Amino acid sequence: MISETALMKYCWIIILWSLTAFSAIAQRMCVEDFGRYKKPFLRKAVFATDKRHALLDFFTNEKGFQFFACNVAVSATEGDGVVTLSLPHRTESLLIKHPKYGDLVWKVPDGVLKKKRRYHAYLHTESLDKEFRQEKQWALFSTDPAHAIVYIDSLIYPVLEGHLSLYLPLGKHTCRIESPFYQTLNDTIELIDSVRFEKQYILQPFYAYLSVETDWSDAKIYLDGSLIGMQRAETARLMPGRYRLTVNRSDSLYYERWVELANAERKVVNLNGVELYPLKQWDLNSGTILAGETSPDTRVDSVSVSEKLSDVYIKAFDSDTEIWLNRERVGRGEWRGKLSPGFYAVSSKKEGLDSRTDFFWVEASKTVELNLISPLADYGLLNISCDEVDALVFLNGVMVGVAPCVLHNLPVDNTYRLRLVKGHKKAEKVIRLKGNDIVNVQLKLK
Repeated sequence: MISETALMKYCWIIILWSLTAFSAIAQRMCVEDFGRYKKPFLRKAVFATDKRHALLDFFTNEKGFQFFACNVAVSATEGDGVVTLSLPHRTESLLIKHPKYGDLVWKVPDGVLKKKRRYHAYLHTESLDKEFRQEKQWALFSTDPAHAIVYIDSLIYPVLEGHLSLYLPLGKHTCRIESPFYQTLNDTIELIDSVRFEKQYILQPFYAYLSVETDWSDAKIYLDGSLIGMQRAETARLMPGRYRLTVNRSDSLYYERWVELANAERKVVNLNGVELYPLKQWDLNSGTILAGETSPDTRVDSVSVSEKLSDVYIKAFDSDTEIWLNRERVGRGEWRGKLSPGFYAVSSKKEGLDSRTDFFWVEASKTVELNLISPLADYGLLNISCDEVDALVFLNGVMVGVAPCVLHNLPVDNTYRLRLVKGHKKAEKVIRLKGNDIVNVQLKLK
């Protein structure tokens, strides 16, 4: 027979063994897939190192770990899904502690951790009483046109070749897809953990065309102050809206009117056979008529000389910029004068560059003050992205933002030197910007 003392001892052994076995089954912690980052052949390494310490990246979604090397606490930097340790040179083992998963003594496989090197490993944790919850999901977008721009929760994501893949938190997100000459599309998407999100967005064209025909071979046709043709003109894509159409002959204005362009419209203005006369020309300083008659078909905004004049002050971008009022140069740097009530066209010129023509209204007896922007030949956009987030973007030596970004209102037919910098890595490219369009640039920092 077994004595009572031996029986109690046996029972305690069974209980202790059961508790230890249950704990080992219920929760575990282990290190797997240990390795060292290696420098690419003939290229600069894309990871950072420390001259006096060894760096170790532990990939884990858990937080709350404590690390000890030779009984000394080790500094750890927590990131998104990774914990980076700065360890003494020739570290042989680590003590890893967690309030829930317990302790783990991990010995470095096949050697020690050395300074000036960076290592990586997966720190796995398992627990039966914890339910795994997925926090993110993939969202796959395809767009037409292929080089659209996607905004998710107000963050910009350039699309390349019509496809974009993002790893986003679960739940609802607002998105906006836009591209020059297409209608902007707004949407709300919802990501769930069971299946990735996939959606194709097709933007509707949003542009128009304008054709103008006259009988005169010497007729100069302008749209918002920009010459678009002689005698006959056909525009490229134009954004729908209101434009000022003018026709000049021998430096005299013969025709002027507003033109409304609707989406997908191909408007034709046929002036063949229309009897036109020189329009009124004004002395911009006194407001008096210099010469000319009023054409009954021009449909311009007429003013009366007898009405009370208004004080107008126009300031250019700098002292070297010319100011043009109703297609006539009136000054440089700034201009003061009196104008009759009505609509006026204003633009600026400098070193061969012309600004877009803007229109303003002069109201009787009210002062008007205008500040003109820098003259631009035309506008283009640069869509800039790279393999690093928040790289500084320099355009012709001037910092203009951080990547990824879209640069607006850039003069076309110009050459730009684009430079991206982040830390000691950089990339450069020379770009020729042409046409009223967006140019996509993707660089890799080295």
